[in-house]
Amino acid sequence: MSEAIPSEVTRPAPEAGRRTLGVLALVGIFFFTVSGGPFGLEASLSGAGPGMTVLMIVLVPVVFGVPNALVAAELSAAIPVDGGYYYWTKIALGRGAAFVFGAWNSIGSVLNLALYPILLVDYLGTWVPGIARGKGLVVVDLFHGGFVVDLHWIVTVALVLPMAYLNYRGSKAVSEYSVGMMLLILAPFAVLTVLGIWHAVGNGINVLSPFMVPGQSLHSSVAGALSVIVWLYLGFDGPSTVLGEVADAHRTYTRALIVSVPLIVAAYLLPTIAAIGSGLHRGSPGDWVQGDFVVVGDALGGLPLKVLISVGSALSLVGLFMAILLTSTRVPRALAADGYLPRWMARDSRRFDTPVGALLASTTVVVVLSAVDFSSILRATVLLMLASILLEFVAFLVLRWRYPQMLRPVRVPGGWPGAVLVVVLPAAMIVYLVWSTAVDEAVMFGTSLTVAVLAVVLYPLCRRFVKGDRPDAEIDSSRFELGPDRFAGFGTRKAGL
Repeated sequence: MSEAIPSEVTRPAPEAGRRTLGVLALVGIFFFTVSGGPFGLEASLSGAGPGMTVLMIVLVPVVFGVPNALVAAELSAAIPVDGGYYYWTKIALGRGAAFVFGAWNSIGSVLNLALYPILLVDYLGTWVPGIARGKGLVVVDLFHGGFVVDLHWIVTVALVLPMAYLNYRGSKAVSEYSVGMMLLILAPFAVLTVLGIWHAVGNGINVLSPFMVPGQSLHSSVAGALSVIVWLYLGFDGPSTVLGEVADAHRTYTRALIVSVPLIVAAYLLPTIAAIGSGLHRGSPGDWVQGDFVVVGDALGGLPLKVLISVGSALSLVGLFMAILLTSTRVPRALAADGYLPRWMARDSRRFDTPVGALLASTTVVVVLSAVDFSSILRATVLLMLASILLEFVAFLVLRWRYPQMLRPVRVPGGWPGAVLVVVLPAAMIVYLVWSTAVDEAVMFGTSLTVAVLAVVLYPLCRRFVKGDRPDAEIDSSRFELGPDRFAGFGTRKAGL
């Protein structure tokens, strides 16, 4: 790029010593940006049925997860810079599209982030009733319970701050904890899988029966499963935002994906089959409720397995929060560096080289939202995240056409037919989900649409009243080679290159 932002917010080119994340570290980050374990699949079992849930756990990664991973692998290898998909979109489609993508991604991420510490304290409240929301000490109660500062909030903040501090120490610290927590979560589910399948075989239990909830239409069953399972496969592109901290970025990222995709599919599929095979709710899938994996563990393995899975559910929420906070803060940092957010949000830690300004902003928003009843808004973020993926797919295709000679160490196979196919299948699934949401949950669809349009409207306002004459940040172009630009003469200025 020919322009540079002022020195106090300019990130220097990453030094070799900074690129410390290896394959295993990235696998740990992938596991928590995407999965965290099979917790939450109970909603699909009750809403869609055992057979449909198992089918979708296998089908969704083929149609949605793997294509998303392939696109992320090609673009991560071609443009391995901190900020990842924000800069892919900027180089392909220009500043406006990058701003919209960044806004969608940042809003969706921070609302998603606020969920995990709240759920963690809700879970702890089942063991310590005094910290349940609205119980015990209540300091502030506004808007009829819409904003409550109580013991639940105090405990939530007490848990958020050390997790934010670990992020402040950098991706290496987060990844080390992620790998450890991943192993602690997967180990009891491996035992559960063996016991559950053994029980199903010994008792002749058909894990695909009933295929759907009795009396349910095919559309309701498919939509019920997809609304849960597509969410559980989001995030394969998330670690792209820390590529500046990855050793031998394109090889490491690709190898981590090759390990992570089947690992995450297995982490969903095998425990689900085992849970169904336990016979816990045989013939009555509607009885499945959140937390039944713990109940199945108790039924099959007794108190030790129950305790281990219970601990795993808490660790899952911790890991999800830390990994998503790690990957999501790089996008508002990029927006701030380009001038669309206050300058201080682009500041980096001198000691750890982490985006301390964006980290402080995200943590503050999470702390505030922890006192707010925002469940209806949170559900709408699913569609917001899917919209950002569609924009990422458009950027992928435009980069293929705009920079045909770009150096691509990893490439989606099949030439242009392969590139189109890998985008069309997940895009069709997203369109189906959006349509079913508009039909079945009009309020949720309306909320999502309002937030999405708001981001588009904010671009000219932020450009005029916040950015002003501030130039864009400088991209570390030493790590990629674009080649000739078909838009030469007019498109390059749009991207700020």
